[in-house]
Parts: sequence; C-alpha cells; structure tokens
Amino acid sequence: MIYFSDIVFLSMTLDQLQVLQTIVKSGSFRAASQELHRAQSAVSYAIRSLEDELGFKVFSRDQYRPQLTPQGRAFLKKADELIFQFDELEETAEFLKRGHEPIIRLSVSALWPLPNLVSALKEFNSHFPQTEVKILHDILSNDEQLLTDQADLALGVVYNDSSLLVTEELFPVSMISVCAARHPLAKLKGKATDEELGKYPQIIMSTTAKSSSRSAGIINPNNVISVQDYLTKNAFLEAGLGWGRMPEQLIKEEIKQKKLVTLAQKPYVVQTHIARHSQRELGPCGKFLWNYFSHRQKKKLT
Repeated sequence: MIYFSDIVFLSMTLDQLQVLQTIVKSGSFRAASQELHRAQSAVSYAIRSLEDELGFKVFSRDQYRPQLTPQGRAFLKKADELIFQFDELEETAEFLKRGHEPIIRLSVSALWPLPNLVSALKEFNSHFPQTEVKILHDILSNDEQLLTDQADLALGVVYNDSSLLVTEELFPVSMISVCAARHPLAKLKGKATDEELGKYPQIIMSTTAKSSSRSAGIINPNNVISVQDYLTKNAFLEAGLGWGRMPEQLIKEEIKQKKLVTLAQKPYVVQTHIARHSQRELGPCGKFLWNYFSHRQKKKLT
C-alpha cells in the first residue's frame, strides 16, 4: 500500500527543463547563457536546483564540456517531449484567443468529388492545424444538419425549404443512369424509357434525413433497393441487381471497362452548393472554407 507520506512531489519548472535543453543543444553552459540572455551563474543555478529536485546528476562535469549522465539522457528524452507538448499548448491557446474554432463540422454529400475535398482540407490544415475537422455523411439531409446545429457548413445538394440557410451555387454533378452489361436493360443501348426502367429494381441511396423520407430521381418507388453508400451501390449495379444513377466521376473507369453501360442519352444533372445557417456567424476557419469553395474552387470544380 502506498501512503501520501511516501510520495515525493517534484517542483521542477518548465524553465529548468528549457535551460537543460538549451545547454545540450548549444554544447555548454556559457553558450546556453548567451542564447538565453542570462548570466552563466543563473544557468548553473537552474541545473543545480533541478538536480537537487531529481535526486541525481543530470550532467557529468568531469570533462571540459558538460556531458549528460545516463540518467540525464533518459530524463532529457522525456523533457523534450514535455517541452514540445507545452509549445503546442501555447500555440493552441494563442489560436483560440484569436477566435479560431476548436472544431469545424462539415456535412458533405456522398456525391461530392473526394479529390476536391482532400485538396481543401490539406490547405485548411496548413493554416489551421489546431482545428479538428469532423466530416458528417450526408444524403439529402445537410439542411437538417445545419438547422439543428450538427454542422457548421454543408457541401452538396442543399434543400432550403425554411429559407434559413445562406447558400451559394457551385458546380453541377452529372448523374449517369447505368446498369451491368448483362442486365436486360443493357439491350436497349442507351434508349430506355422511364416506363421500361420502372419494370426493374432501381438501386437508390437512402436519405440520412431524420425528419423526412426525401428521395430524388426515383422512377418507381415500389421497386427500389436502398443502400447507404456509393461503394455498395456500385457493387450491386455491377452484380446486375438493378439499375441506378451514379455520379459520373465515380464510374468513368467502370464504363470504360464495360462493367457498366449507360441507359439514357442525357444525364440527370444536380446542382451543388455550399451552405451555412443564416443566424450563425462563421469563425475564421469556417470563413476560410467558405471562401475556398465559393471563390477559389468554383470554376475549378466544374
């Protein structure tokens, strides 16, 4: 059993650890005193006090230049980690003091081009490394996530039924109607009518909205297979389980390899937006992302 009377609490300071680190990096007490703009006696006192607190020698003074003892080397390794963490803590405190958000929540539509999101987040992280980014999966529900304060920004197809959202139009996404090459609809060679499409299961993405059963582009609501991601949808299409609409950027290779064939001459085009709640002001991080997509990437993403 351990009693408090058996525990020795160290009162070492961050300053002592930084002095230790500086001596090792500069190579001597004298060089460290010059770098720290302190008298050499003050540097020596800081190390003596630290050694008294620790109960062992950090430096061996047998040679001309101070050498770390084995205990000193082990201690410095942990001290370096602690100083690094403290520096990060100071940066985070300064970051938050300037009003930067500790977390930014993005509701991103499943049809959003992933390479463009990756590019945006790489640049965002270079400017705001202390801000955590949380990605929320969205299928026809990003307005709900904004209105219920689950998200700060939304990227994708935006419903603004309440008129409480600020939206900006970005770029269109072509949704291509496809099926497997061996599916009966493939024999129609891209000229399938809605009536003919309605005879076969349509593979759709089920909405993530909690307050509605939204759907988009469904031909026959009594003949559908619902999935929750495009990877599954693509696998079902290639297996011949039905037909469905897919974002053009996701199936270019499958069409090229003739794993999937197109069913209609004209694609079903959806318009993407960036959106935020009109009554919630964005902080610096949110404004950066808004400007990134709204101003810088608007033309590039088309």
